[in-house]
Parts: sequence; structure tokens; C-alpha cells
Amino acid sequence: MSHASPRVSVRDVMKTEFGLIEGSATIYQALLMMKKYRTSMLVVDKRHENDEYGLLLISDISRQVLALDRSPKRVNVYEVMTKPAVYVDPEMDIRYC
Repeated sequence: MSHASPRVSVRDVMKTEFGLIEGSATIYQALLMMKKYRTSMLVVDKRHENDEYGLLLISDISRQVLALDRSPKRVNVYEVMTKPAVYVDPEMDIRYC
């Protein structure tokens, strides 16, 4: 007799605390925030109501700033971020996420 696995939703595994940063912030400021939150990803806030959220990943910073020898104090988050951020309903079954 097989037992059905319990349903796991996105809510059960998602991270609930994250850093939120403005797109106009510098990569240097973003790195300090990442250190503070002990994370490798930040959510970039909307500029206005009809805007979309963005994502800034440490891998983006590595590839687009550090590897190209650009100064983290002179590059803005909006130049490096991924936008729009793709997100899913917290009630979605984790298998579909």
C-alpha cells in the first residue's frame, strides 16, 4: 500500500526575511546589506505603484561588476539587477515551483 506524500506548498519552504534595496543604491551599499542579512540575494524595490520588483544576486555582482573591474561604489543596483522578479503564489505546490 502506497502512502501519499504530504502536500508541501511554497509557503512551507520560502524565505520570509529578505533585504529590500532601492535601485539607485550602489553595489557597495548592496554588498553591505547582503553581509548584514547573510544572504546572496536582495529584492530591489519598485520605483512606483505600477513598477515591478527586481532581484540582485551576488552572481550578478561577480559577473557584471567585480569580473569587469568596475568600482562597486560607482555602479548602481539598477545597472546590474534582474527585472522583473518572477514570483509565485505561496500556496502553490512546491512541485510546480
